Amino acid sequence: MDKVISKPLSVALYIRVSTDRQAKEGDSLEAQEEALRTYAKEHGYVIYDLYIDGGESGQKFNRTNFQRMLDDVRNHRIDMILMTKLDRWFRNPADFYKTAEILKKNKVNWKTIWEEYDTTTASGEFWLNMSLSMARMEAKRTGERIDAIFDHKYNTQKTVCTGNLVYGYKINEDKTIGINEEKANNIKLLFEHYINSNNLSETVKWFQSNIEIRSYDSIKLYLKNTAYIGKFVRKRTGEIIENYYPRILDDETFYEVQRLLKKNLKQNKKYSNTQPYIFSGLLKCSCCHNNLSGRTSHNNHYYICKKASLSITCENKVFISELYLEKYLVDNIYRIMNEKILVIKNLQEKKSKTSNENNVNSLKKKLKKLSDLYINDMIDMDVYKEQYKTLNEKLNYELKQNTPKKEIDVKVIENLISNDILSNYYSLCNEDKRRLWLSIINCVIIKDKENIEIKLLNL
Repeated sequence: MDKVISKPLSVALYIRVSTDRQAKEGDSLEAQEEALRTYAKEHGYVIYDLYIDGGESGQKFNRTNFQRMLDDVRNHRIDMILMTKLDRWFRNPADFYKTAEILKKNKVNWKTIWEEYDTTTASGEFWLNMSLSMARMEAKRTGERIDAIFDHKYNTQKTVCTGNLVYGYKINEDKTIGINEEKANNIKLLFEHYINSNNLSETVKWFQSNIEIRSYDSIKLYLKNTAYIGKFVRKRTGEIIENYYPRILDDETFYEVQRLLKKNLKQNKKYSNTQPYIFSGLLKCSCCHNNLSGRTSHNNHYYICKKASLSITCENKVFISELYLEKYLVDNIYRIMNEKILVIKNLQEKKSKTSNENNVNSLKKKLKKLSDLYINDMIDMDVYKEQYKTLNEKLNYELKQNTPKKEIDVKVIENLISNDILSNYYSLCNEDKRRLWLSIINCVIIKDKENIEIKLLNL
């Protein structure tokens, strides 16, 4: 009788550590990985990948590598998930069952190697729910203890609780916050300059040219940060803690800047609401590939690269008007569409079946030969598994390359041309013009007026 060769199970190793205490108790990343690898080897499993979430809570569903693992589950790359204990996976029953449903749908099992769970009986399911509920309660109790510690540090000790230090300050030896005199003076000059100029873009340029190279958004945040009048706002609770920071500014200066920022924002919104930018989000800088930003001058719209205009991180000084872009596109879009259609049709006509059939057949023969060697006891199980994995990965790759690509349907674009969709273009309002271009164009890459590349939506 021929020996039946079954494919080794492809397993995912999932590891999570959120606190130093767990590491001290032998539940470190290294300890979990060693235990899981040993278990997989002893049971003849093939490890597909290692998924590690370090420093992330088990109460979070959207953990980075946990979600990556679920993507691999959905793509049928995994047969089983291994973890050391259930609380490494979840501390929330609702999230556990949400994940269990995904695993069930994709026929993927899970196993804890340091604990035993049997979900096939009512008793086993009861203990599973109890374990998850206990883990969640412990996590909440730990969170409450941490909150109490942070409350004391914020409100009583006034000591540093985060590594994100606000510009203008320093950490003293006793872990309290002190003033960095040089940078604090820069903040005073920044607020003074904005009050005098009443122009955010000009103030940003001045700061970058005369003080320090900082991003536009960072400088804008400096002008809004309540730390400079001593206040700290806890993001998680929204609580405002007075006198947490040493003051750098007086209330009058700080709130005058807030008034000007608010006034200018309202003015900008008022104009943008009545005159929407036609190409917002469609234009990209050819140098840094960021979206071009809209600007208004004398009731006309223009587009620039913000990175180039406000810092030295981009050299593309493009300044192109909306009127010019409209005329360029109206004059050239049909020609560009026809050229793209012609290129694609030529490629589709010339396309022959250039598959990897020889490679696929060769790899299948090698897999068959490998099975024969194992059946005839000419190689042992470890060698078989190792070579099987390598050959199988190559075969899957070749098969994927061989999958026929979906051909581009040029009829959609041909219909747009035949219907002459631009016949009444200049009678449209800005919002309708924008909708029209969004239905045709994916993006427009611009260096200057003579260097414009148009990428169509469906080609």
